[in-house]
Amino acid sequence: MEIQAVGIIGANGVGTGAAELFLRHGFQVRLYDDFKDSLAVALARIAWSLRQDGREDLLAGIEGIQDLGKFKGADIVIETASKSAEERKVLFSRLLKGLDDACLVAARCAVRPLSELLDNSGLPRERTLGLNFSKPVGSSRLAELVRTPQIKDEHVEAVGAMLRRIDRTPVVVKDNPGQIVQRLTRPFILAAMRLLEAGKGCPHEIDAAFREVAKAPAGPFETADAAGLDQDYAAAEFIHEALGRPERLAPSPAELRLVQYGQLGRKSTIGFYIYEEGRIVGENPILKNLVKYLGLRKIGAQEIFGELMRPVVEEAKLLAPEIMASEYDIETCMKLALGWPKGPFAYSRELGSLLAPKKASEFDSLDTF
Repeated sequence: MEIQAVGIIGANGVGTGAAELFLRHGFQVRLYDDFKDSLAVALARIAWSLRQDGREDLLAGIEGIQDLGKFKGADIVIETASKSAEERKVLFSRLLKGLDDACLVAARCAVRPLSELLDNSGLPRERTLGLNFSKPVGSSRLAELVRTPQIKDEHVEAVGAMLRRIDRTPVVVKDNPGQIVQRLTRPFILAAMRLLEAGKGCPHEIDAAFREVAKAPAGPFETADAAGLDQDYAAAEFIHEALGRPERLAPSPAELRLVQYGQLGRKSTIGFYIYEEGRIVGENPILKNLVKYLGLRKIGAQEIFGELMRPVVEEAKLLAPEIMASEYDIETCMKLALGWPKGPFAYSRELGSLLAPKKASEFDSLDTF
């Protein structure tokens, strides 16, 4: 099958970005949202963007709707809205009443496994996939395409072709908690929290060290702030529980405290850092009250890199056989999602000496300082 008509649920940032992207690549698009004002703003943003590029002719290809029945005739309906489990159950029960028998459904799937939704929604298993645009659509080329054993190969291939047509790189993932990106982001950020709690630098020092050695655009604290600490902590909590509460993935109490204080990162103007007009202008002063030994010791950039990347590599080695993912797919996901020039396995091969665990000594006890 060839996908030409796309329905999108959710006029949020991801949904609006996706709608414009599909429109620019020749698809017919219908964008749905519960709230009339949100839908109007999304359509206005798309219209403004297209007019700036002299492409207002494309506006004939998009329609805003508030009736799920108007998705009839769509080849695929993509969920981008963030809703509770109960809200999703109601949403999909309403959606299914008006869908054609051949229409595919791509459910939002980043942290919670697709099987959880399928068990509670009545969605047709042979026509439902999971889809995760790992960042707002305009800033990442990655699309994790989550499949279950029941989905037909022809449907997976059709959605993959659709994603490549909009210049996205689909990586097919076997359904699991966190898929690839969120599963491997957990040890990255948790390792940074352990460094912080061990007094081995402040957030800006740890981030700068990682950027320097990895040649990456952002360190772990910048990454968490950009995602939103509430979402980051919720992902950590769910994956920890879903995998049987392994100690290595236990969520950070300090991050929870920031969430409880409403300090959620860039979107709230304060998280690990303070933000002004989207730029970092300082470090959160409350951290010294949350982290006993904050910045007590200074260690080298290479040691910081090793402490951050080692658990990511170890988790990647556990994940690959669990989901039958190739090293190439894991490398692709982490490079595209986080902007790293290399994936964890490549870092391990090329900078393996930095990943060797450091032998502990009596001077590592913070209470001796």
